[in-house]
Amino acid sequence: MASKASKTVWAALRRPTFLLTSWPWRAVAYLLSSTPVGVLGLIAVVTAIAVGGALAIVVVGVPLLMAAFLSGVPMGAIERRRLSLLDRRAARTPHGEPDRPGLREWCWTRFREPASWRELAYTLLFVTVLWPLDLLAVVFALTVPVGLMATPYMLVAYGDGESVMALKQWLVTSYPEAWAMAALGLVLLPAAAYALTVVAGFRAYWARTFLT
Repeated sequence: MASKASKTVWAALRRPTFLLTSWPWRAVAYLLSSTPVGVLGLIAVVTAIAVGGALAIVVVGVPLLMAAFLSGVPMGAIERRRLSLLDRRAARTPHGEPDRPGLREWCWTRFREPASWRELAYTLLFVTVLWPLDLLAVVFALTVPVGLMATPYMLVAYGDGESVMALKQWLVTSYPEAWAMAALGLVLLPAAAYALTVVAGFRAYWARTFLT
């Protein structure tokens, strides 16, 4: 469990027991959870713009275009919820309450708020650039240590105990070499945990600054 004294990922990183807490896992979860959110968001935005644009001439598509322009509002809410993985402080909403009830008044209020346009800009960047970068960071950071740790298994399963290419780069021809590779991967794993946590921390800091 994460220490009660560590309310943010940056505070947790300064503690000597960081690797024994849940924070590295929370950082990886934050980065990996970007993928489903980003993919679904991309599908929703593209569909709303494409269908709304095609049907705008008959007015039916206008609500879909409005939904596309306001897509940053729900995305902003989701992203503020995801921040709790790395920051226990509440992420306040930048939106005000409409003066009157009703969908029309709500939409008009949101269109007039600068926060809605910041959220839209964030959404467009997130669904096209940020979630792939988050995924690549996890894959890049974990491929080397996990691949090295799997060398003994690869030697047995695919090398018939004779030879195998570790990470498709280094020829391993004996079990001592394979276990040496595994030990190196185990040493590199904490470095990967720190690196991913730093990446996630900067992502979360930027999202909080932009969306609150």
